[in-house]
Amino acid sequence: MHIEQLRELCLSLPGTSEGIKYGDQLCFMVMGKVFCSSNVKNLDKANFKVDEEEFEEICEREGIAPAPYGGAKFKWVQVSDFDCLSDGEWQDYIQKAYAIVRAKLPKKVQAELERLA
Repeated sequence: MHIEQLRELCLSLPGTSEGIKYGDQLCFMVMGKVFCSSNVKNLDKANFKVDEEEFEEICEREGIAPAPYGGAKFKWVQVSDFDCLSDGEWQDYIQKAYAIVRAKLPKKVQAELERLA
């Protein structure tokens, strides 16, 4: 997996868009809410949301750590080595990150995303 493959994976999910936020973050968003990002100056790292049950376990893996700037508080991780996850794991974690963020959207918006799927 590399950043372009990650981009394609993220954009394949219903209602996903990309944009620059926070000055230097390439963000992938579902209906405006970020579920995955990468610093535009350092595209060899990626950040994504994980569920609370998986947070500690995934952070024990080499090449993965709690995301900087308070991201750990909100259960975000930073992958500093794209090869530490298989393509299948990337797909699984990104789909989960998307689902976590999507579940927090208003029910009406979630229903709209169902129609897009």
